[in-house]
Amino acid sequence: MSGDWLPPRSCSVIGAAHRRRELPCQDASLACSLMAGNATVQLMAVADGHGSRRYWLSEVGSALACEQARQAVAAALQHTPLTDQVRWRELLRRDLPEAIVQGWLAAISADWQQRPEAAQQAFTPTTYGCTLGLVLMTPRWWGYTGLGDWDLVLLPATGPAQLLSEEELADPGAHGAEATASLCLPQAAALCAGRAALQPLAENGLTLVLSTDGVRKSCATDADFLELCSQLAAIEAAAELADGLAHITSQGSGDDVSVAVGQYRAKGADRTGRSPTPALTAMALLLVTAAAGLGLAGWWWQRRVAAPRSVLPAQPAAVLPEAVRQEIRRQCAQPQLIATNLNQRRPQILRLLQADGRRQAQTWLASAERDPLGALIAASRLGPLPACEALQQELQRQWPPQQRSTPATPPPVRMPAAPPPRPSQQP
Repeated sequence: MSGDWLPPRSCSVIGAAHRRRELPCQDASLACSLMAGNATVQLMAVADGHGSRRYWLSEVGSALACEQARQAVAAALQHTPLTDQVRWRELLRRDLPEAIVQGWLAAISADWQQRPEAAQQAFTPTTYGCTLGLVLMTPRWWGYTGLGDWDLVLLPATGPAQLLSEEELADPGAHGAEATASLCLPQAAALCAGRAALQPLAENGLTLVLSTDGVRKSCATDADFLELCSQLAAIEAAAELADGLAHITSQGSGDDVSVAVGQYRAKGADRTGRSPTPALTAMALLLVTAAAGLGLAGWWWQRRVAAPRSVLPAQPAAVLPEAVRQEIRRQCAQPQLIATNLNQRRPQILRLLQADGRRQAQTWLASAERDPLGALIAASRLGPLPACEALQQELQRQWPPQQRSTPATPPPVRMPAAPPPRPSQQP
């Protein structure tokens, strides 16, 4: 093949609803490279904990599911040649799921034995219930397997995006809840066969986007979901991907969200795996975002149009210290505290307003690990930051008018009504 797989990337972000209720993130994701002889293969996985009281350790179950997927695939690579596609097709349908389920059951049992509750309660896999989807990418083929309500989107080098795999849900139960397949079910391994496939690798490149259901539930239509996957696939910076997912959950489903992206780059193609194409114009993007709805338009606008101009050349967003990017996410997670946090830093802001303020800002940025909030304020002295609207507005308010730059906000876009929330999904 005249191309190669780029190292995959993954990200999980706690849902806005979970954050408000002080619940943990019950999603997990994984992206890694493994060796098969002299060949490098790529693996990505996402898992979604069910999260209700019955599944109160599902965040642990999700993390262990992704790790068991990695271990099972690594073991299979040691004794199965990549050239034997017939055997790998069977592995994806039957053997890998069985190995993952057995490894997961052993891992959650071991975890339970270390918990004080084990002395009073009997172990049950239901406590750790979660879904799992994985994609394996090799030099000549790619395949996937798993169970539950994850989605896999194919973005070919040419042609429209395709929703390649989704769960066929059972009929709603007596209370309107949908049933989703789960690793905690006795028939879990067998349920993976219907979601397993192996595809030969095409010459012209492709992108695969694997996501938990919180991403799709944030979109009004499947067309919006496919467009959103295309936007997410174009993001290379880990912090920017996390910021995008945080916006998706806050403006959409409120659920935890995870995404993993794998890209096959054909010879001569750009890093997205697609042949180079002209950038979207502002008008074209307005049409896209107006159709998307649910408040996601603001994020798309910032990413594709406003973001490149939102930070002055002295401090582009791509080179912000990681500590600053983390502090931006921390502040945006509690917008009600932003004003208080910044008001406490008025002495620093007044110091940065002096004649040598820009030089002082660089000094604060160099110490971002010791004082992330101070570094964030210093970065805002050099220009607006790629941050949530609440933080952008408060930073703008803190600086005198003559020190302000035009904020990176889109013009008003009329948004269609959000879809009604889907029922919670439990096995």
